[in-house]
Amino acid sequence: MPRTRRTSRVTSWIAVALLGGAPLVAGGVAWADPPSDDDVAAAHAAADAAALDVAGAEARLDAIRAELSRAEAAVQTAAEDYAEAREALAQAKRETTAARERADRAQQAEDDARGALAEAYRTTARADGQGLGPLGVVAGARDVGDVVSTGAAQRAVDRKVAGALAQQADVRSAARNADARWQAARAVQQEAGETAEAAFAAAQRTADDLTARTAAAAAERDRLFARLADLRSTSVELERQREADRQERAAAAREAAARERAEDAASQGSSSGASDGAADRADAASSAAAEPAREGSGSSDDSARADDAASGGDERTAEPDPRPTRTREPAADPAPAPRPDPKPDPKPDPPPVSGVGQGTAAQGREALAWARSKIGTPYQWGGDGDPGYDCSGLTSGAWNAAGVWITRTSRSQYLTVGKVSYDRMRPGDLIFYANDTSDPSTIRHVAIYAGGGMMVEAPRPGIDVRETPVRWDEVMPYAGRP
Repeated sequence: MPRTRRTSRVTSWIAVALLGGAPLVAGGVAWADPPSDDDVAAAHAAADAAALDVAGAEARLDAIRAELSRAEAAVQTAAEDYAEAREALAQAKRETTAARERADRAQQAEDDARGALAEAYRTTARADGQGLGPLGVVAGARDVGDVVSTGAAQRAVDRKVAGALAQQADVRSAARNADARWQAARAVQQEAGETAEAAFAAAQRTADDLTARTAAAAAERDRLFARLADLRSTSVELERQREADRQERAAAAREAAARERAEDAASQGSSSGASDGAADRADAASSAAAEPAREGSGSSDDSARADDAASGGDERTAEPDPRPTRTREPAADPAPAPRPDPKPDPKPDPPPVSGVGQGTAAQGREALAWARSKIGTPYQWGGDGDPGYDCSGLTSGAWNAAGVWITRTSRSQYLTVGKVSYDRMRPGDLIFYANDTSDPSTIRHVAIYAGGGMMVEAPRPGIDVRETPVRWDEVMPYAGRP
């Protein structure tokens, strides 16, 4: 049915519902079939949009953006839950295999012990047939020496039998325990498998929900753009561009504020890493000097970053910043600074910020180069490269390729890597995102820092591995250095 007839049909039925009358007859045609729920919802949404003024329409556009942002975060959270469940399943499978191998070895040992016990009994039977019983020993003895030697032989047989009995009892108990552990491991594996399946189903549902929300948001945006064009006597296309510019300015302001919060939080612990500052500056200098020039950026910028790092200045790679530049404290004197007087700090002690990662600057560049080589690869739930990657699959693969092993999930990665403040980041460091930045168990995403305010990430289903500007909202207090 053409859109105009569908709209007319829906409007007619809404009018009927509002007026409480019979179906509307227009042009001699009565609409006998009621519109679908989707038709009614679309008509109500159009009516709601038409009732908004400029401020209300813009507020609703902001609310749509926030809703989609929350939906995207939910997808990333579900993806990381699945990655954890998948890793737990893999660990359970390894433990089950090891338990089965132990049970098999214990069973073999029990079989061997049973054979030894049977041999001991056969030895006893032969001894009895040779008159080695107590009465036979005395009756058949020619002298005391025969009694003594024959008695010693009997005691040796008895010891062999007793030892075989004890060994058989021990290995039988060990075999039973090993079998019980295998059964328990198999139960854990089954439970882990069920958890992984449930996590995957939940992740898929959140992705489907995001897809539906995105489609609905696009339709609602169209109605809101039409309403704004009507209110301002402009075109829909102009309103789209105007809204894009407004959202871009708002996003820049949010990112600037988020970056400032992240840097302020991390700088509270920078004094604890002061003794390692020279090493960090040297690493940053070599990293900046060796990093290839990015497309669209001049070589003079790279040289400036290298010179700045080598001189001990601000180690952050230069990048556009929409917020006013804050006045920085003068650079610290190269001489060792006196240790400050100990004072109680009402906030928790921050983790160390430098010198704790095992990876070198060269390995960081190697990890970054590997990650960049995967740009364009599709996102895959729990993917390790066949055929795609999830976020932590990409970062673990990158560092493993550089010769530094890190764990598989973003949450465990944050707990195990070294921590660095954001103004000391170098290419290859990891940036973590969480729903609650004070709780590492809520981490939902990880990306690899590329320098120049950029990062490489496997964002979510439907978006391939990409290089994109660093997002500062909801970052953990520290970056990670493997």
